[in-house]
Amino acid sequence: MKLSFKLATLYLAGLLSNCATLPDTRTATDDARAMELIERIQKALPGTYSNFAQINENGSDDPVTDLNIRQLSASGEPVFLFTSAERGADAERYDIYWLKLNPLTKKAEFHFARLTGAELSLSLQETLATAWQRVLPGCVIVLGANGEELRGYSRPDTCRFEDPYRGETRIYRMLALGANRLELETAVMVPGEQHNAGDGHLIMQKHRLYAGSASIGVDSDPATGEYVEWQELSGFSLFDDGRTVRLYGRNPLAMGFAAQLARLHRRAGEPPYLRLSIINETSGATQALQWIKPGSERIELNLEWLTIKLEIAPPGGASPPSPD
Repeated sequence: MKLSFKLATLYLAGLLSNCATLPDTRTATDDARAMELIERIQKALPGTYSNFAQINENGSDDPVTDLNIRQLSASGEPVFLFTSAERGADAERYDIYWLKLNPLTKKAEFHFARLTGAELSLSLQETLATAWQRVLPGCVIVLGANGEELRGYSRPDTCRFEDPYRGETRIYRMLALGANRLELETAVMVPGEQHNAGDGHLIMQKHRLYAGSASIGVDSDPATGEYVEWQELSGFSLFDDGRTVRLYGRNPLAMGFAAQLARLHRRAGEPPYLRLSIINETSGATQALQWIKPGSERIELNLEWLTIKLEIAPPGGASPPSPD
């Protein structure tokens, strides 16, 4: 009997010892999932965006908002700079977003703060230190995955501060990242005020840069009316963001026409198509347009008097062209 009791005691002690040395697989799995989420964001988030399609589809007179996102730090915790502006305006807004792993909740989180242009001229270390001092405790966007979409928001009950003129002020900020799509919403709420300030709800498409070439007919056969002599135009580049790019000859002289490429929805629920338009700069009228299937990397427009060819530009191409 005593031998059996000793064997049982030793067996139980062995079990407890094994349990104590087993790794916490749940914590390891949570860490791995959060890091996978952070890596997805690092790959998908940087780029050029606008809400041109949203403005176009709503028939709104509001200006288009353009947004450029780039990652500032190559090592350590990812830090992103959001540079936004209303199209046609000079004033830009700068927001810093830190992407962090919360060690307690094992969730990926964005911490955010706004900077001035002068502060961005400092060294990267000084810029980040200045921005981090402005991060409000409780102003955190907690991110989660829902299929292919990543979505998160800050809570107004924790993201709040005391404004010297307006009193208690709360901030709601939402960010959703999908396939070539970004949603941003900001609301600044003051108890007792009916209308919230903020940037509203922006539904933004991620844009791609195309390199273009074109030729225009300059001499036609009197008998057939067909062009027999063509002039090659200067090369150009344009994003599929609805901006217009003026076409120039080799002289260089403006040809009186501009090209516009935009990502727009033809039907509700379908992915956005590409629409290439040729615009008469004198009248503002659309001379020709063509719809192209989503994701096309090569585009051709062949008219009787004009041909245009577009091809996806290599990574690290030019900045968005300024409208003429």
